[in-house]
Amino acid sequence: MRCLSSFTSGNAQFTTDVVAPLGGKGEMPCPADMLAGCVASCMLSMIAYTGHTKGIPTDGIRIRSAVKSDASGICELSFDITASAALDAKSRKILEAAAKACPVGNAIRPEVQKIITWNWA
Repeated sequence: MRCLSSFTSGNAQFTTDVVAPLGGKGEMPCPADMLAGCVASCMLSMIAYTGHTKGIPTDGIRIRSAVKSDASGICELSFDITASAALDAKSRKILEAAAKACPVGNAIRPEVQKIITWNWA
């Protein structure tokens, strides 16, 4: 129950595994974990792009993602974002809006809760 996905651009590959409770080995990320990771990557790309265009430093920003599921499937995606405390309130608000503008996250059905927590370290 392991799958290998390949992309023609950049010759990238990734492997997923079904979670152990559903009969997989659970040794690799499951597709739900990959979904959360893809949204986190999109959010970080939006933050970096916005920071670049607005002159806001974004070096060192990290996002930790997690997913919760229930009997009906994925019910919650959570994102814990750690960023520099050196930014003023206006810059923080701009980057927070950029994260929420992620088109990948916005393509997910609306009943899936997306929880974003910012930690201005």
